[in-house]
Amino acid sequence: MQRIPLLVLLLISSQSLVVGAIGNFSPQQITAEERERCGFETFSRNIQVAFERSTDEHQSSRSWLISTPYCEKLPESVLSTYHSLGLVNAALVPDISGIWQFDFMEEIVFPAPLDEGIQAWYPLSEWTRESRYTPNDPRFSDQWHLENYGQSGSSGEDANITGAWNIADGTGVLISVVDDGVETDHPDLSPNYKTSLDYDYCGNDNNPNPSNNDAHGTKSAGVAAAIGDNGIGGTGAAMNADLIGIRLIACSLSDTREANALGHSRSEIDISSNSWGPPDDGQTLEGPGPLLLNSLEKNVYEGRDGKGIIITLAGGNGRSDDDNSNYDGYANSRFTIAVAAVTDWGGQSWYSEDGANILIAAPSNGGESGITTTDLNGGYTNSFGGTSSATPLVSGVVALMLDENPDLTWRDVQHILVNSARKNDASDSDWSINSAGHDINHKYGFGVVDAGLAVHLSTNWDNVDQEVNWSSGQMIVNQQIPDDSNAWTYKTIQVNESISIESVEVVFDADHDYRGDLEVKLTSPSGTESVLAESHGDGGNDYNQWVFTSMRHWDEDSEGEWTLSVRDTDSPDAGTWNSWELMMHGTELIKDADGDGLLDNEEGDDGYGTDPYNNDTDGDGLLDGYEIFNTSTNPLSNDSDSDLLDDFIEINLHGTNPMNNDTDGDLITDWDEIYVTFSNPLVFDKDEDMDSWYWFSDCNDTNPNIYPNQTELLNGIDENCNDLIDEGFESMDTDNDGINDYNEYHTWNTNHLDEDTDMDGLNDGDEAYLYLTNPLVFDNDSDGDGFYWFQDCNDSEERISPDASEQLDGVDNNCNEIIDEGFTDLDSDNDGLSDYEEYYVYNTDHLDDDSDKDTLLDGKEVYVFKSNPLVANFDNDTDTYFDFEDCNDSNPDVYPEREEIWNQIDDDCDMMIDENLTEPLPDPPYILSTSTPVDAKINTNGTLSVNFSGEETQVRWIIDNITYLGTNLSINFDEVKIWSWVVCVENRGGSACTQGQINVLDDCVSCPESNQDDLRGQDATSLDYVGWALIFTSFIIIVILLFMLLGKKGGGSLPTEYPMHQGIRPNQAMSPMNPMREQW
Repeated sequence: MQRIPLLVLLLISSQSLVVGAIGNFSPQQITAEERERCGFETFSRNIQVAFERSTDEHQSSRSWLISTPYCEKLPESVLSTYHSLGLVNAALVPDISGIWQFDFMEEIVFPAPLDEGIQAWYPLSEWTRESRYTPNDPRFSDQWHLENYGQSGSSGEDANITGAWNIADGTGVLISVVDDGVETDHPDLSPNYKTSLDYDYCGNDNNPNPSNNDAHGTKSAGVAAAIGDNGIGGTGAAMNADLIGIRLIACSLSDTREANALGHSRSEIDISSNSWGPPDDGQTLEGPGPLLLNSLEKNVYEGRDGKGIIITLAGGNGRSDDDNSNYDGYANSRFTIAVAAVTDWGGQSWYSEDGANILIAAPSNGGESGITTTDLNGGYTNSFGGTSSATPLVSGVVALMLDENPDLTWRDVQHILVNSARKNDASDSDWSINSAGHDINHKYGFGVVDAGLAVHLSTNWDNVDQEVNWSSGQMIVNQQIPDDSNAWTYKTIQVNESISIESVEVVFDADHDYRGDLEVKLTSPSGTESVLAESHGDGGNDYNQWVFTSMRHWDEDSEGEWTLSVRDTDSPDAGTWNSWELMMHGTELIKDADGDGLLDNEEGDDGYGTDPYNNDTDGDGLLDGYEIFNTSTNPLSNDSDSDLLDDFIEINLHGTNPMNNDTDGDLITDWDEIYVTFSNPLVFDKDEDMDSWYWFSDCNDTNPNIYPNQTELLNGIDENCNDLIDEGFESMDTDNDGINDYNEYHTWNTNHLDEDTDMDGLNDGDEAYLYLTNPLVFDNDSDGDGFYWFQDCNDSEERISPDASEQLDGVDNNCNEIIDEGFTDLDSDNDGLSDYEEYYVYNTDHLDDDSDKDTLLDGKEVYVFKSNPLVANFDNDTDTYFDFEDCNDSNPDVYPEREEIWNQIDDDCDMMIDENLTEPLPDPPYILSTSTPVDAKINTNGTLSVNFSGEETQVRWIIDNITYLGTNLSINFDEVKIWSWVVCVENRGGSACTQGQINVLDDCVSCPESNQDDLRGQDATSLDYVGWALIFTSFIIIVILLFMLLGKKGGGSLPTEYPMHQGIRPNQAMSPMNPMREQW
């Protein structure tokens, strides 16, 4: 077998993995807490195996998964180390602690770990996937044992056959089904059936077809290799494998017949599938005879051109009778593969026997459904089961493995099945892990067969090393076994040979009248226990040189103390332990005493010269094996390239090549770059401008005129690389213009060799510091007034200059930043306004005392008349008052001091109207006539009206004690009676009243149809003499009252009472005009 890369050896070590290879020095110590939280040791075994399986020292990829104990942040030393290899990105992968993704610029073969934290690596290569092959057989959907997608039991509880079919189908592999016969012409078996090789050991002929109802072999053959994708029936696990039947168990057996049947066509057969064995009744302890044992040995050592026939054998169906597969000498032979059965739910089938000899389990019946396979007469069954069905299923999987890799030996096949088995029924309490890291269970061996993974591992499998066998020889005990006791009687043996174990056998001899009372277990040096015999109801006598087998110590180290323990669990029978023998089989395990990755026989004078008991012979912090296989450094020298840097420091701290003292080939040693020039020893250092100075010393390696010690020039460049620019020119003034050369170049951009850079006649220094002008811009005197632009406040106007006289024109003529100063106290036209006021405030002519020519001085208009001196003022109505004095200059009767009269006009312009005057009273009103009906019919309307003279009057009617306002009325007479009425006309000057009656009748024959026609006109003259007397008297009283009122200052008010007029009481305290009816 080829040497496994050192990484894999380190990964499967129970100690710190690559950390152990690095030594004690580390750029960043990894704490115990970090190791517990993340990194390789925290992963499940499956994830660890995924890393191990992918480790290939020649594989390249741009992206790699890196296992580290750094949970959150990689140390800078790690990043810098791999940056030198083209690392462009390092990102923490979510959901899995301590896994980082390294992306490189191009594909690389991942180098040996250059830091103690790099524990394992996995290439993130791209590949394509194909859908799993699914045959077109109509019964394939019933074959849940091949692909269970939930149609029976639990999804995924199958042999993962479809995971292998894209790679292999069993082509070219011959399976021999040793059973009760095979129906050779069955349409799902015959196409790949080899009739020239089969045999009937019951009939001693070449016709192994079954007789009667012997369907067991036909069913087994279909499970293993029924033709697939042929459109009929179902398919076998190896759908294209060749098949023969060996008819054996349909008749009585003998050692000779069994030996011949299993040794049949040894050179042709690849797999022998055996779904049979001794009775599974818990009472039978039976094994093969010498001839069959010899035949089995020849099968594995001589069959298949020395690679060995793979022999599968049913583990037994006697669990309900407390049977154990180790009581079956056929199933517990190390030359056979003992197969247990699990249900479609993934748990142990009720009949499947426990046993330390069980290597693998496979799906069978015992759950919801049985196994669908071929049956007699070209038919099919869906109720096949037992370990009889599980065994040919494993045979078919092995056929797929041999199809993919025909060079596998019988031991390689067992190794692959052990390493590819799937842990099922995870909650089962019997699961444990042996010291080699394998999950083991007495019910399932190493788990359920996984065809996909088994075929995958087969692809690049390296054959295991030559088998090594070790025996202790018979050890005499002759010790009484305490009866009915919980105490163990045990014996130990110290094994000094180191074998990587495959199988362990115990030859046990004890006298006992009821052997079912005995329990026997084997314990390895690492503490792994194998239960060889359990207390059960076997009343048979003795264990007579019985060979127990255990596969549970696979890959464990044999060296150390082994213990065999025996106890008697029941009375009254007692027994004696006579002897025992321990035998081990596997490969030589050459140890690495100092754990440096080198086997002991590779060290010393005959090997690499290293110390086999010192893992770091040269003391440079790198393990000897790591130096040889990973870094190619000298394990006998701490500085392989003699550059004064230890190999460990170069690899883990600086990332330099420990075998090259100038890693980047720039003629500067790695040590000098690190400690002298402080440059990167991984990057070639150039002298681009060939000025004999490297880039890290040359401040500009593209200009040969710039380098240390060069003469400095005034040019804004650091020629001498002292981090100073144009130093020395601060104290020089070459043109004597008052500005030092440094400032002329860097501040003013003037010519340090010309005192007047802009040729304007002004010295650069004067412009910069005295005149504060730009010495780079020519300064003009544009108006020729003898002053430069920066002195002249208006260089475009000759009359404006610092020497000019100030004018009253809104301009700063003399450039003193004051406009028209001196004119505030000057009144050139003597009009009472200063020249400054006339120009800026009133816009009048300061040389003309009457700017608007209205005969009024400008000052008098402003200060006396408050008029606008720019607008001429006139007396339009010739009343001797100007328009600004006269409140109405168009009316000669209105002017100041005019006498006020009552006319609603402000006659005297005092902004008051009719002040101190009383409004005159109007003339009293006079009733000229009235028009009212004399007689009226009830429920008719009558119209009443009055005719009068007078102004500002109000008319009030009182009809039947109700007051109405208005000149004309329309009244409904709704009651038979005499209706009285009074009407009065009033104003502020007095009032006049008259009265009358209307006779309303119930039936008035003489009344006119229309009230209007019956109206009787009345006027003031119609009153009798008494009436006239009353009127005359009232008039006299009114006149007296008027005189009395006029005698009062400010006028008077109307009387509140009136004398009776024509016997009618005048209105008293009448309210104003009111259209609403109200009582008198």
